[in-house]
Amino acid sequence: MKIEILEQEQAANLELLVEMANQVFEGFDPTYIEDRLPYMVQPVLLVARDETGTVGFKLGYRDQDRFYSWLGGIASRARRQGLATRLMLAQHEHVRALGYQSITTRTRAANRPMIILNLKCGFEIVGFEINGAGCAVVNQRKHL
Repeated sequence: MKIEILEQEQAANLELLVEMANQVFEGFDPTYIEDRLPYMVQPVLLVARDETGTVGFKLGYRDQDRFYSWLGGIASRARRQGLATRLMLAQHEHVRALGYQSITTRTRAANRPMIILNLKCGFEIVGFEINGAGCAVVNQRKHL
């Protein structure tokens, strides 16, 4: 399994992002990325590939003075192999090298596996909210 790091224009390539999201999320709506793309500053995209192609990704961008880990996932055929952890830790190492001191993320409260993975990787719960769609969301932060 190889992890590749893309930044700036490569990381903000709409076609690539939608293609990866379609492989990971069933019924993915591309407008979710299209709407956010214009606001992403200094994006960083980590892509995991094996001999069959892309099997996972993790996307984030600068949010004021910290890094915001926004979107990612693992294709069903590659789950339960520790790949999400590898992508997360590689993202943290890379953004620390870029000078960030903390990283934040938001996760739907119903996504327990992601919340647990974040906690195992050193995140703390720093807030809770109901988003615009009425979903409960857990806010987490990690000092790098």
